[in-house]
Amino acid sequence: MSLPPFSAPASEVAFGIVFGVFVVAIAVLAVVTVTWAVRRDRPGREAWRRRMSESGEGADPTGADGRRPGGRPGREVDRSS
Repeated sequence: MSLPPFSAPASEVAFGIVFGVFVVAIAVLAVVTVTWAVRRDRPGREAWRRRMSESGEGADPTGADGRRPGGRPGREVDRSS
């Protein structure tokens, strides 16, 4: 006794096509979002590095343990004004 050849119902084929398009759309959206975020972040990061090098603090003011100079975590507040 032999089995008849497999034929998928039209609803399964349609689901496969729609799901494939959905997966591709999500992947494209993720790439576009990451690309946009990196492009928006680049000028701000360069300005921050320039400010750090001009102030003489170096590129990364945090220590090896992630704390700021003085032992306190978080941002330092400029109270000179």
